[in-house]
Amino acid sequence: MSLVHVRRAAAAAGLALALGLLSACGGSSGGSAASTSSSSTSSSSTSSSSSPSTSSSSATASSSSGSAAGQAQTLSATEADFTIQLDSTDLPAGDYTITVTNNGDATHNLVVEQNGADVAKSDSIGPGKKTTVTVALQPGKYVFYCSIGNHRAMGMETDVTVS
Repeated sequence: MSLVHVRRAAAAAGLALALGLLSACGGSSGGSAASTSSSSTSSSSTSSSSSPSTSSSSATASSSSGSAAGQAQTLSATEADFTIQLDSTDLPAGDYTITVTNNGDATHNLVVEQNGADVAKSDSIGPGKKTTVTVALQPGKYVFYCSIGNHRAMGMETDVTVS
């Protein structure tokens, strides 16, 4: 076996181990892992940060306060060209699965920021597409925005309070 084949095999094994560890970390309750996946594409990514957060915009927000512990609340976010729509900008703390729908003519994404640091980010989605992002929100102030190009500067952001 050549050195190139050995290196490739080692790299593949390392990647498989890293993905396994990330998957194991993503299921912890009260943690700050945020994961994203796109229902319109086959890509998905997982990211972690020191302060949990969530992204959201518009259509519907439903609270599962009477549900079993650990079950994520759902929130729908609708983005159009240079707007983000949310049902509410006041949310209870907890885990959220946010469905982000792009009703605009440009590609968008949804980023959740707290204290100037990004804590969750969705995949980029084209017009007419959807994606989801799962995040744990602790009490505090957040900004939900689109990080593509100058979209945020053009008004694609909204303040959210979590209590």
